[in-house]
Amino acid sequence: MKNPGSLIILFLIIISTSCTQNLSVKSPDKQNIITLDLNENGTLYYSITSHGTDALLKSMMGMELADSLFDFNSKLSFVGSSRSVIDETYSLPTGKTSLYINNANEAVFIFENRHERILKVVCRAYDDGVAFRYIVENPAGITVRKELTRFGLPENTMSWMMNYVPQYENIYQERVLDTIGSKPLSFPSLMHINEKLWLLLTEASVYNQPACHLNKPGTGTELEIELPEESYTVESVWESPWRTFILGTELGTITESVIVENLNPPSAVTDLSWIRPGVAVFPWWGNWMANSYIDTLKMYVDLAAEMNWEWIEFDVSLVGSPFRTSKLWETTKWLPEFTTYAKSRNIRVYGWDEINILKTKEGRDHIYGRYTDLGIEGIKIDYLDSDKQYAMQFRNAAMKHAAENKLMVSFHGETLPRGQRRTYPNVMTLEAVMGAEYYTFKADHSPSPEHNCTLPFTRNVVGPMDYTPVTFTIRPEVPRTTTYTHELALSVIVESGWLVMADRPEAYLNSPAKDFLKKLESTWDETRFIAGYPGDYVVLARRKGDKWFIAGINSGEKRELDINLGFIKDGKYEIEIFMDKASEEMTDLQIRKETVTKDNTLHIALSANGGFCTLIEQ
Repeated sequence: MKNPGSLIILFLIIISTSCTQNLSVKSPDKQNIITLDLNENGTLYYSITSHGTDALLKSMMGMELADSLFDFNSKLSFVGSSRSVIDETYSLPTGKTSLYINNANEAVFIFENRHERILKVVCRAYDDGVAFRYIVENPAGITVRKELTRFGLPENTMSWMMNYVPQYENIYQERVLDTIGSKPLSFPSLMHINEKLWLLLTEASVYNQPACHLNKPGTGTELEIELPEESYTVESVWESPWRTFILGTELGTITESVIVENLNPPSAVTDLSWIRPGVAVFPWWGNWMANSYIDTLKMYVDLAAEMNWEWIEFDVSLVGSPFRTSKLWETTKWLPEFTTYAKSRNIRVYGWDEINILKTKEGRDHIYGRYTDLGIEGIKIDYLDSDKQYAMQFRNAAMKHAAENKLMVSFHGETLPRGQRRTYPNVMTLEAVMGAEYYTFKADHSPSPEHNCTLPFTRNVVGPMDYTPVTFTIRPEVPRTTTYTHELALSVIVESGWLVMADRPEAYLNSPAKDFLKKLESTWDETRFIAGYPGDYVVLARRKGDKWFIAGINSGEKRELDINLGFIKDGKYEIEIFMDKASEEMTDLQIRKETVTKDNTLHIALSANGGFCTLIEQ
């Protein structure tokens, strides 16, 4: 919802074709610049510089539509432009910050093809990145065949990219871009350019059209946009997804950015008072049939109440089934007793179902209506596993209808977030990650410390992540390579509106970190990147009110860190620092007590594949 104090200042400067063409947009601090250029054949190109470094080399733009009158691949001419300044603030109930600042310079560049059809290219430049999108209008409708956008990176660019899979459950591999052969790749893609500049490439604002991914056509350093289907049709106006480039000389610019949310439309929900993020318990992880037994579910409700957490994920339609929807819940008589019990303990309930049940409005009306009758306040929607247009349109309808029914939403078996939580703040989290669920059935493909240390720089930058963290229990059939305190620290490292704690009750109730776990938060007023490098380690500080949570995780050999506490308030604070034991046992921790002020530096010894965390209550 737009903050009442927000301000959007608009001013138009119409540039005729007889004037000198200025096809550049600079960020407010003038460090990020996107420039468009027409070559002698009328083909459109763009380039991006950041802090004096070439971030994107001259790269092709344009698209091809089914109606050849609307091809914008060559013989374009510049018509004119308009410029504006975007300066607004807004709040969301979830995220890495509670106050979102949207400040950018924007230009709309207008081009005409040889058939006198118009292409608009909207460019924005922020202090932490740039973005552009295409706009084409045709009252008869638009069928998009191909987007011609290319991304030309400098040679020897280091990249962290996932080989594309539709559910985005894979690892972000560290590779020199030049060495990657021909293959589909996933957003977001993290790049380190000339060891000077960090770039995160992604897309934003996708509702009524397919979500895209990347393709690498062969050797070299150029990437291209690839659709998940041959073509798609929209009505009279086509607004492409925003091609989004988060840019900075420091990794903190990447991890702290909210550009993806800023590029989405304002909230479609006017009353946000019913939206309640929180920490949740997750019975399924410890027992695939847990949702079939009221006594087991009540045990998890008692866990949540004891730990001061707010939610239980009750996978309603898994009554009688471990994985796929069963209809038994429709006739199970104890459901009202269970939801009443949860309510009596001040624990909210959200449910679970599949896209196949919810893909029609009639199906959603039935499920959402039953949930309302039962006092269930949210839903996790699973098995989407697609970027195609029908799947994106389904998500849009599901979010909208859920908001109309005052239901919060999680998506599972899911595509990457593209900033939808700004428009639909009832979206709590999305999966699109290889998380702790893999400990339950993927012995050869479970999350590694390196994977965990890459996610804060890639997947979790662009939106909430339903990793289901803090799994202390080691399953013999799926060995875990992270330490106890690494797992504990994930409760702070992972950002998710529903922070879903996966382990069994005894793992938390008997934890030496129980008091820390009882104070967990799932939303943040402020996030600070402290230190780290993708795949190696990461330290974050997150503030909620007067509480600062500081946590770090490590991959590989042990390392030592010094953390400056200059960001906390004046005063003396007694703190507990949770660390791995010197013996580096994977199943236990030590607690170090200290008195600190803002003038102190915390010295932390991270064990191999370990972690640490602390809480400063100001």
